[in-house]
Amino acid sequence: MLPAVITKIVGWAVAIFYDVERTGPELVSGPVLVTANHPNALIDPLVIFHTGGRTTRPLAKAPLFEQLFVGTVLKGLGGLPVYRRQDDPELMHLNERTFDAAIGALHAGEAVQIYPEGQSHSEPAMTRIRTGAARIALMAEERAEWALGLRIQPVGLTYARKHLFRGRAMAAFGPPLDVVPFRELYERDPREAARALTDEIRRRLEELTLNFEHPRDQELVDVAERLWARDQGLAKAREREAMATRLPRLQRFAEGLRWLRQVDSDRLERLRKDVDRYLGLIKLLGVRDGDLPSRFRTSSVIQYAVIQLTMLVLVFPVAVVGAGFWAIPYYLTRTLVPRFRPKHDQVATYKLSLAFLLFPLWLGLIGVTVGMVMSWKTAAAASLLLPLAGLAAISWRDRGSRVLEDARIFLRARRRSDALDRVQELRRSLVADLNDVARSWQEERRSRREAG
Repeated sequence: MLPAVITKIVGWAVAIFYDVERTGPELVSGPVLVTANHPNALIDPLVIFHTGGRTTRPLAKAPLFEQLFVGTVLKGLGGLPVYRRQDDPELMHLNERTFDAAIGALHAGEAVQIYPEGQSHSEPAMTRIRTGAARIALMAEERAEWALGLRIQPVGLTYARKHLFRGRAMAAFGPPLDVVPFRELYERDPREAARALTDEIRRRLEELTLNFEHPRDQELVDVAERLWARDQGLAKAREREAMATRLPRLQRFAEGLRWLRQVDSDRLERLRKDVDRYLGLIKLLGVRDGDLPSRFRTSSVIQYAVIQLTMLVLVFPVAVVGAGFWAIPYYLTRTLVPRFRPKHDQVATYKLSLAFLLFPLWLGLIGVTVGMVMSWKTAAAASLLLPLAGLAAISWRDRGSRVLEDARIFLRARRRSDALDRVQELRRSLVADLNDVARSWQEERRSRREAG
């Protein structure tokens, strides 16, 4: 009961902090080992809690269990400590106990989370996969005489602006992988079976994630995919497409970029410079996220303004109450986190951890004050309504930020029609280059298939 309640609470919290999406099949019933990439520290298990549809017991590095808040949550979820050499080499032997506990949970039909990369990071691609997940899975089946029916379900986690409040997160669930087919290899050579299963886990995770050779590749692929999708009529200029819709296209573009780097690195650099010029121009016109419309129709602008302003005006009174009430814990969180100097992949974890402490504390303090000064019924009503007002404030903020950016783009484009013309010209040139690269890539792939 307690793990289910905690799962709901932390899942709800991460859904407030991020705009969370989910794609792929449901998390299977019965014993399942959930394997995921690890780009965002403690946020990663929270996203899986929110999107998994069932309670999962996380494996986490042992030092986290010693922290007051995080340790309490992990223990409440039935978390299992992993002892890493870099934390304390003298405690490595305790991992046998952790493996036994994880196997016991799987034998009881539970779901267990594990991150085979071993540590969180902000690298442009997945790092080396360790064999721990495969070993747990194989040992669990062996101890059950290969009748457990254990499956491994990969989850690819992708973030946009992961260090920022109201960034975006997506959990892509892949099809489950049966462990039993590895029995013959395991009985012949356990280490080779663990390596083979680990390789299969990695392959499946790579199918669900974005991986780049260089950090700058991500921006290039993002812009190229947006331009191509718009040219093909798959997306509008200011449309905020779902991450799940874009992911397959982004993966395809990333694959094409790797090919271009191998066959014509000079052309890749020219393309990168053109993309940088394009980004500079649209940023000059106020674009922070997305693309720039080719032109602005007066009727469309008026319709958009009426709808958006009406929505903002209607929600404004409630949003003001919510923003005003929650302003103190919000700005305390925002101010205190930089003082801890967290790594990029830990910023959101620090923010959410502080918010878990400060926001309920603030609500409780105000509730007690209202109860003592006015009445406890009023305090109870306020405690129920003020969180809803906070959600209204978040919704108003998201919509308002988007409308403000659209208005800034419209006004600057009206004043700088010459810059808008240069954007259109450069966009057409980039799309032509991208289509030419795509044709060359497809021709080579076709030739390779015919030769093979």
